[in-house]
Amino acid sequence: MTFYQELAVIHPYLQSVRKLKNYLSIDVNFPTTWKLPKKYVPENSVVENEATVKDHRCFSFVSEFEEKLVDDMLINLNGVIKYNKEREEKERLFESKVTELKQIFDKQNLENLKGLSFELTEKKLSLDDELTESK
Repeated sequence: MTFYQELAVIHPYLQSVRKLKNYLSIDVNFPTTWKLPKKYVPENSVVENEATVKDHRCFSFVSEFEEKLVDDMLINLNGVIKYNKEREEKERLFESKVTELKQIFDKQNLENLKGLSFELTEKKLSLDDELTESK
């Protein structure tokens, strides 16, 4: 992946990229509603700074300037972004489905609603990492 492609994902949140002796620091601003899952945020490599953007938190993702460590830092940073974007989309979808359900309840009579049921089809990973359908 090119440097541009790596930065394109974090660009909306990027504040700066800095060299600190033998370390690389990528400073990002995330909305205050975002979470930092521990699986993407090693405690010794992320520092919270004073935010300069309203309703955002500023974090420095830091690693020694070694290929594997910088790659891991970018993977973690991308993981945080993907995780939170997915959370936001799930929240929007939830609100949309709640609105749809409210409309159904407003339009249907009680007897019809008592018979209301939901069936979900869920995709699961099997041991050989192939997607399989299950109910």
